[in-house]
Amino acid sequence: MLRKQVYLTPEEEAKLKRLARATGRTEAEILRLALDLLPEEEAPLLLALAEEGLLEVPERAVTPARMEEAYRRYLDRVAGRGLGLSKAVLADREGR
Repeated sequence: MLRKQVYLTPEEEAKLKRLARATGRTEAEILRLALDLLPEEEAPLLLALAEEGLLEVPERAVTPARMEEAYRRYLDRVAGRGLGLSKAVLADREGR
């Protein structure tokens, strides 16, 4: 990895610290994740789809905290529920 120095406003620094604290990530991880979530301008297919109205672009960026919250809600919903696939495979192997 390369080391970079960035200049942030006090508000941006406070937000970065809040996100890092809320997600248990380092500030560097938050910055890398934010960069990963930004679209590449060199993605002509995505740009063309968006221009034609065939790609829905979210009105606001999804933060790591919101992603984690959604994932935890999903885990809470499926907790304790078996997927049933393993039972089906075992039944098939046993010839049922």
